Amino acid sequence: MTIWGKFGALWRLARPGNVSLIVVAVFVGGVLAIPPGACPLAGIGGLFWTILPAALALGLVAAGGYALNDRCDLVIDRVNRPGRPLPAGELSPGSATLFAVLCWAVAGGLAWLGPTSGLWIVGFCIVLSLVYALWLKPTGLPGNLAVALMTSLALAYGALGAGNLPTVLPIAALAFLVNLARELYKDVEDLPGDREAGARTLAVRLGARLTRLIASAVAFAVTPALVTFFLVGDIGWLDALALGAGLALPLLFIGVYGLGKPTAAGKVQRWLKEAMLYGLSALLLGRAVYRLWTAGLLG
Repeated sequence: MTIWGKFGALWRLARPGNVSLIVVAVFVGGVLAIPPGACPLAGIGGLFWTILPAALALGLVAAGGYALNDRCDLVIDRVNRPGRPLPAGELSPGSATLFAVLCWAVAGGLAWLGPTSGLWIVGFCIVLSLVYALWLKPTGLPGNLAVALMTSLALAYGALGAGNLPTVLPIAALAFLVNLARELYKDVEDLPGDREAGARTLAVRLGARLTRLIASAVAFAVTPALVTFFLVGDIGWLDALALGAGLALPLLFIGVYGLGKPTAAGKVQRWLKEAMLYGLSALLLGRAVYRLWTAGLLG
């Protein structure tokens, strides 16, 4: 394989789509930490340069985690995803390990250029990625919880950069539920390879049907959690409306679809990832419209 072919394989190994979502989530966390009533684009410029190294650092942490995960899941991926770079023979297992170490080393350096209050998140996610790949993933639910936690920490990292973490914590909690549901549906999708490799995921232990039921129940739980956060005043009416329309409502349909379509676990887990993106987009759009409206720029 040519050098460009190797680079292309490393690019796919890093899951650029997922890494981009992590980077975006850090920025979104920072923007959401700005009070909803602030002037349009107030503080966005300075916030960008503060959060940029943090977002890139956490993106590299995720890229390294994906590489090491593929290294540890080589036997499983030969069954579930034979087209990935390692099972396809495009990269050696040693190359994946070296790539993960390099990603994490660069991430550690970039983190020092970002908000120091969030340095612990980068270190924690590196350690948790390592523990997940080596020990937690085959255990089932503990691994699912670890991945969901790391994803929700991206929003918290951005909020720390803006100096207003409490505002974003309820939204990070909702993100945790969405990603936990997605991880459970991924276990259903990966059931053949996981069973062959002896992994102890929920889908292997409980079966696909019961795991789909649990995953959909977690997705459904976003709605009462959102209502609870609104009633106790942790989420304002504007954000609750945006999240209800852009996240909670789609999750109800996705959860029902997942229950009724036993063979659609792969499609459902991708929809859950997209629902998280749509929910955050609706949240940002609602904030932008509100700021423009209160500034008199829309009427």
